[in-house]
Amino acid sequence: MEVRKNGLYKDEQAVTVVSMAMKRSGMELLDVVKEFFSLQTVAVGFFIGLLTYQLYNKLKYKSPPGPWSLPLIGNYKRKCPSKAVFLNSLDVVIEAMVKKKSDFADRPRTKSGDMFSDGGKGIAFSPYSATWKFQKKVAGKALRYYMLGSRLEDMVNDVCGKIFERMSQEKEPFYVNEYTGKIVIHVLFNMCFGQKCDLDSKDVARILKLDEEIVERFNSGFIEDLIPGITYVYKTMKWRELEDLADELLTFIRKEVQKHKDTFEESNIRDYTDSILMARAEAETQERVEDVAMLTDVYIVQIIADIFLGGLETTMMTLDWFMAFMVAFPEYQEQCQAEIDQALGKGKSPSASDRNNLCFTEACMMETMRKGSVAAIGIPHYTICDSSVGGFDIPKGTMVFNNYWALHNDSNFWKDVDKFDPYRYLTKDGKMDMKPESWLPFSAGRRVCLGEPVARTELLLIAANMLQNFNFKTSSGVKHKVTTKFNAPGNELPEPHKVIIEKRN
Repeated sequence: MEVRKNGLYKDEQAVTVVSMAMKRSGMELLDVVKEFFSLQTVAVGFFIGLLTYQLYNKLKYKSPPGPWSLPLIGNYKRKCPSKAVFLNSLDVVIEAMVKKKSDFADRPRTKSGDMFSDGGKGIAFSPYSATWKFQKKVAGKALRYYMLGSRLEDMVNDVCGKIFERMSQEKEPFYVNEYTGKIVIHVLFNMCFGQKCDLDSKDVARILKLDEEIVERFNSGFIEDLIPGITYVYKTMKWRELEDLADELLTFIRKEVQKHKDTFEESNIRDYTDSILMARAEAETQERVEDVAMLTDVYIVQIIADIFLGGLETTMMTLDWFMAFMVAFPEYQEQCQAEIDQALGKGKSPSASDRNNLCFTEACMMETMRKGSVAAIGIPHYTICDSSVGGFDIPKGTMVFNNYWALHNDSNFWKDVDKFDPYRYLTKDGKMDMKPESWLPFSAGRRVCLGEPVARTELLLIAANMLQNFNFKTSSGVKHKVTTKFNAPGNELPEPHKVIIEKRN
């Protein structure tokens, strides 16, 4: 028999060690089981809490009808990552945007929106606040500068003249939007920065390319907007590319602002950027400290970016639609040209003062903006308090979209809604009639497009210039049918279609 050690035989000692180990393991296993059930209890409680909260909200608020969604997760097939309401008829849009405009005047914060707005600064993406109101007032005054005298028409006519020389050299079928895009961006360069750029300017070409690449990446949205915190852990390749594009775009505008600061003279306001700098100089002279704080360099860059970038894409898309319809309906093109010839005579370029004599041309542009809604649902609004619309409750913090496409295709307001018909906007004697109630391409209320007066005049001047100088026809000689594509969520564009041109005498 073996001698005992510590009062045990060797085999007894082994059994005791194993027994103690099993006991400890059992205790640890019990702890794990307890922890598991504890976490499970928390998870179940959390989920029940969410269900209770959702049920409470359903009982508290009379919500508009909509798709079923899971608590917290929502409905991943829908456009928005948070609670959203779409206003699809004129009565509810007017109720929300005009009658209760302050309730619906805010903007939601998104990760991609913050990227382009330096965290919600400027006008387009900033929250509804005293700062926003002041900056909108300053920007509006700066834009009105271009509605005085002949400043805007001089810019448009000068740019059109140069680009038409290049365009008239086209002998084969070509895409006309390549030239209309250049017209728009050259006008914006001149308006915002006082630059009359060379037609082959690398800056102009790069900005156009940046705009194209940014729109392309917004096509399918970003997971970073759905889960904002994910950027602190991981960024998708598409998001990193967007960051680079946004940085390049804003860096360009920052450099232009700095150039203007270095050469600014109060007695010589050269462009839109100088007008904004003048507003800050006046605030500094009058020692309005609060106003100066709302016009820092960061804010100024964003105010200019709103006009420059906002005006670029929407104006180009509208002209794409206009030219598509002019080619598709040669009878309307000829009627516009006859009106332009009669109003301007020989050798005179269009001016803002000719507008009253270009009613049919303007009616064609208005119908273009109805049929080709370039911002079909616009930028989302955000409720700043509990409100209501159409008899339904809209809680504070709800994202609200205006469905402009629905408004522009509502058979209750538009006869033969699918037809391109410029006569909708004219009186029997061919003059402009009152604007139809359901025509809202520039929105309404607090967030109505700041650049509407300039944009409508600019579009008419460009269109009149185009039709005054050229006939536009299909390359095949067969009547063109407008087909469409989507280039961004909710935005429809005409498919690119090659045309041939004839120089008009």
